[in-house]
Amino acid sequence: MSKQGGLRSVAEAHPVVVAMAAGLVAGVVAAASDRMLDGLVSSKQKRRDRRVREAPAHQAAGPYFASKLLHRRLSPREKGGARALFGVLYGLGWGVIHSRLTRRFPILTRWGGLPFAVPFFCACDGMIAPTLGVSPGLHRIPWQPSAKELGNHVAWTAAAELVHRLAGERR
Repeated sequence: MSKQGGLRSVAEAHPVVVAMAAGLVAGVVAAASDRMLDGLVSSKQKRRDRRVREAPAHQAAGPYFASKLLHRRLSPREKGGARALFGVLYGLGWGVIHSRLTRRFPILTRWGGLPFAVPFFCACDGMIAPTLGVSPGLHRIPWQPSAKELGNHVAWTAAAELVHRLAGERR
C-alpha cells in the first residue's frame, strides 16, 4: 500500500472500491449535467418527448422496476426513492463495468473517456432501456433530448475517468 494515503492507497488495496466510487461520483456529475443541459432543450422538443415517454430512461427506470417488483403503482414519494436507489445501483454497476472495460481496453480512456461514453449512451438509451420497456427506442425520441442524454453520458464518463486518475490508475 502507498505511504501517501488517500485515493491512491485505496486504489492499490481495493480497485473495485475505486470503480464503485467513480460510478457514484459520475452519477452526481451526470445529474448536474442533466440540469444544466436541460435549458438547451426547447419547450417544443420537451413536449414532443413527453408524448412518447414519461421521463428520460435514467429517471424512469427506478420507478418502472419498483412498480414491477411491487405489482402496484407508486406514490410520488416512492417514485423519488426508487429513482434515488436506481441512481446508486446504476452508479455502482456501471462504475465496475467501466473500470473493467477500460482496464481491458485502455483506448476507451482517451479524450476523457469519449470512446467509452458514446457506446455507453448507445447501449443504455439505444438498446437496454428500450429492450426492458423503460423507454422507447432512440428513433422515437426527439433529437434534442437524445443529444442531452449523450452529453450526460459524456459527463458521467469524464467524471469516472477523473476519479480513476486521481486514484493513480490512469495517466
